[in-house]
Amino acid sequence: MDYVIETRNKGQQHAGAKAPDDVVTICKQRGMETLTLPILTSKKGKFSIQLWLLTVCVSFWIRTLFKVKKGDRIVWQHPIYGVRYAYFFIRLIKKWKKVTFIALIHDLESLRSTGGDFHLMKSSTSVIADQGILSNCDFVISHNQFMTNYLLEIGIVKDKIVNLEIFDYLCPEIPDRRVAQSQSSYSVLVAGNLESAKSAYVYQLLDMDLDLSLYGVHFEGDLSDKRYKGAFLPDELINHLDANFGIVWDGTSLEECTGNTGQYLRFNNPHKTSLYLAAKLPIIVWDQAAVARFVLDNNVGIVISSLKDLPKVLENISIQEYEIMLKNVNDLSDKVRSGYYTNKALDACQ
Repeated sequence: MDYVIETRNKGQQHAGAKAPDDVVTICKQRGMETLTLPILTSKKGKFSIQLWLLTVCVSFWIRTLFKVKKGDRIVWQHPIYGVRYAYFFIRLIKKWKKVTFIALIHDLESLRSTGGDFHLMKSSTSVIADQGILSNCDFVISHNQFMTNYLLEIGIVKDKIVNLEIFDYLCPEIPDRRVAQSQSSYSVLVAGNLESAKSAYVYQLLDMDLDLSLYGVHFEGDLSDKRYKGAFLPDELINHLDANFGIVWDGTSLEECTGNTGQYLRFNNPHKTSLYLAAKLPIIVWDQAAVARFVLDNNVGIVISSLKDLPKVLENISIQEYEIMLKNVNDLSDKVRSGYYTNKALDACQ
């Protein structure tokens, strides 16, 4: 029997849950059973959290230990809270029950919090998670080759690693997008967390000569600005996105992606990219981002070194060039919306 660990209370909906929820859905479609690890639903003090982790996490892993049998496989969505307990029990279950663990990476905190230098990592918890747990898994599904290179640097065995390429984004069919032959300019949008501490570049885009739309939470501008379209639940958002391109960027600067979260783009596959592809939107992405290679290889958008150049870059894209990108995006969207890339990666974990 194959299992997937699910870590979400039923009825809870927020953007951060979309990717792991989609993985669970895909795994269930493959015939896997779920192992549900309840989440901490309210803010508590440090002692209460530790007590809660001790009782809930330990009981979850003990139940798992007695449920699984030799030859079973478990998909671990990395990272999951309770890292130290997971580290102990994964090794124990592998030793006693000969179970195969497949880690599907959503984030690497040792990368996200250091900007890519593992030696700067001060959190022993993150070291245990990204080095200890992954080393003990039989297979590790990495975002892309850039993340894989990092995993090799911290000691993950090459033969264990499978590249995902891009996250899937499950949603119903939407009509193909088309471009009018008379179109004289291209519109762009940004969807996601619009908090200035994370996405200050967005507020600089508002001052540029762009046909721009913004979607997401924590918008700090004028709410009456017609360019702000509001915030929507993940499964609803895709039906509201309306532009010619979706921007994948992070940080405070238009000239490059800055800060730890910006530099993290050198290694990860932002789920925002999958949202845009599912919505059949060509991508605009930083040329140093890991996902830029995927965008270029599949001709589903453009890469750019600085958003300051964006008006000029858009001006130079011909209708014919855009039509080719749009056709490629329309075709790729079918794969992303159906779980193609997750299934392909899981099939390779043999």
